[in-house]
Amino acid sequence: MVNRPNHIATGRQSSLFEEDVSRQTANLKQALSASRVCVIGGAGSIGSATLSLLLGYDIGELVVIDHNENGLANLTRRIQAAPIRPKARQITTLPFDYGSDIAHHFFNDHGHFDYVLNFAALKHVRSEKDVYSALALIDTNVLKPTHLLSWLADANPKASYFSVSTDKAANPVSFMGATKRLMEHAMFGSGHAEQLKGRKVSARFANVAYSNGSLLESFLQRLEARVPLAAPVGISRYFITEEEAGQLCLMAGILGKDGDILFPKLSPEDHLVPVEDIARKFLEANGYEADVFTLDEQDDASASLEKLAAENKWPLILTPADTAGEKPFEEFVGEGEKTHLTDFDELYAIKYGSHLTGSEIDVSLERLESLVLGDHDDTLSLDLLKSIISDLEPRFAESHKASTKRLDDRI
Repeated sequence: MVNRPNHIATGRQSSLFEEDVSRQTANLKQALSASRVCVIGGAGSIGSATLSLLLGYDIGELVVIDHNENGLANLTRRIQAAPIRPKARQITTLPFDYGSDIAHHFFNDHGHFDYVLNFAALKHVRSEKDVYSALALIDTNVLKPTHLLSWLADANPKASYFSVSTDKAANPVSFMGATKRLMEHAMFGSGHAEQLKGRKVSARFANVAYSNGSLLESFLQRLEARVPLAAPVGISRYFITEEEAGQLCLMAGILGKDGDILFPKLSPEDHLVPVEDIARKFLEANGYEADVFTLDEQDDASASLEKLAAENKWPLILTPADTAGEKPFEEFVGEGEKTHLTDFDELYAIKYGSHLTGSEIDVSLERLESLVLGDHDDTLSLDLLKSIISDLEPRFAESHKASTKRLDDRI
């Protein structure tokens, strides 16, 4: 069985937020007692990690929405098979897209939730391939959350709303990061946001080790499939565990202050880790020494795998960091943003602010929606999308890292 050591990525043997969660237990119990909670995207890595914690509280009704039917089935089985029965009095899982007409009907009829936690997103930089994939990023990460705000405001304007952002929203260089920054503008600064009077809170994340689709998950899969590992050179990332991700979202989503974008107290000096180093340590934790190959030597790496494995070595292909949207290192705070302390020892926050008015944000959102719906006379192009995004995030016009090389073309 492949070993999945968290500490090689995080540098920690225990959770960063363990003491914060312990100190906030009474506040969480009080806030969640007999409440109605909706978790969107609850079958994904971060959503299910948060959901597992919510199940330990005396919630009146817990609704989980995810378009991934198989994911919901697996989630339900895990809940039913858990050794400790959930304290939530009623649990319902619903297999539909949270931005669909069906979801609109649902929230109109049953949307009187106290807390709505939204984890649905296209979260990978590799999703940026062409104008259509960029439109999908805009639709999922910006427009659907904006519609949801309006639906919630109609059903219960006092509802608290939490939505996951990303560290890549700070000074974005990819369409994925830019769309999550636009999501922040939409949920805090748009006319739709003004309609929802309850708390609105977000969180910028580090990379979640071994989460669905992550590079570390690919290490597990490659070792099990007996194929070479691959990692980019010159790329450093912050990492947290799935447990820490759930704890962060639980605290931020239930107890965070209105207008705050929270993020973990991780420093570049102590916690920013080269991905290449993690690949080497992962192999060491599984009994192998890395034997390095270049991208041009990919075939040689595959051909020599069994011979190397017999010598307790494993081929590691190091690839250049020259694909679209790749940032050499991540950051949580964008240019011009200021951090402040929170009620949590291990979380900082940024208070959302923008030079834009609500009407200016709305105009750009409406234009993006017309492109997604096809209700326009423009010729679709990445340059057009970049131009509209740059109306909200001017630096993106220069900072976007375009490339004809894609992560999907790599091993």
